[in-house]
Amino acid sequence: MEQRQKFNYKLLTFEKAVKGFEVSLNIDTLSFTEDVTDAIKNGRIQKFEYCTELTWKTIKNFLFYFHNIDAKSPRESIKEFFLIGAVSEPDYEVLISILDDRNKLSHIYKEEYFGVIHDKLKYYHEVMQRVLIVLKKGID
Repeated sequence: MEQRQKFNYKLLTFEKAVKGFEVSLNIDTLSFTEDVTDAIKNGRIQKFEYCTELTWKTIKNFLFYFHNIDAKSPRESIKEFFLIGAVSEPDYEVLISILDDRNKLSHIYKEEYFGVIHDKLKYYHEVMQRVLIVLKKGID
């Protein structure tokens, strides 16, 4: 697959994932039972983890296609994205926190992390949306 097509595909996949993440965050859980609310929260966390992967991988592809930067890791991709001026320093720091929180959930899962991270999801989603806007501008 040509690099441009690969990037466009990854960007479209990222955009759909961010939209799905937003839909899950907009579900009002107050009218549901505790079990259903717990299932919705678990779904949100899964969408967060999926969007986190797509965020850094789409950034990595963007850097390679548009800037000839071959970042090797999630952190390096986000750092290079910041260094080219694509995101502000506060958003860069949040993107690093997103990676850290995804790692906490995936590698050292503890119940106390779940609630703390769940409470940050709307803010994390906002940053992912800003990244999406930057990436979409990169192809115009």
